Amino acid sequence: MNQKFNQSFNDRGEKAQFTYKRNPLIAHAFQIFMFKTKKGKYEPVGEYTLIDQRENIDLTEKKLMNIISILNGKQNLLDLGNLTKSRTLYNIVPNSAEEASTKIIFREHDGNGPSEENAVLVLEKGVLNESAIQRRSNA
Repeated sequence: MNQKFNQSFNDRGEKAQFTYKRNPLIAHAFQIFMFKTKKGKYEPVGEYTLIDQRENIDLTEKKLMNIISILNGKQNLLDLGNLTKSRTLYNIVPNSAEEASTKIIFREHDGNGPSEENAVLVLEKGVLNESAIQRRSNA
């Protein structure tokens, strides 16, 4: 993996707002954690689950690293185009319930035929509002 990316992803000395780890209960899933300042610790706020079981789990993790980097406001992302040979598309699933979590479906399109579902990201209500994505778009 790209050493420069690893250094910027981990940013020694700086506690990232978001991080992740593999879900110990589900083989193709990762838990997403957010640092809660009032509690002084990371708490689970979401999950990223691979739908396309043909995908190498290491590639899935690299994709998630990019998502976590975006949530943390980083712009130095891994270029995965040479590994996937496809475009990643996504849509945020609309919800009508006030208490509902945010669900984002990721799809892969290789230029032939329709895109295929690849993964699902589920975040607790309000997490996107607290992320660097929201802060950046409000600036």
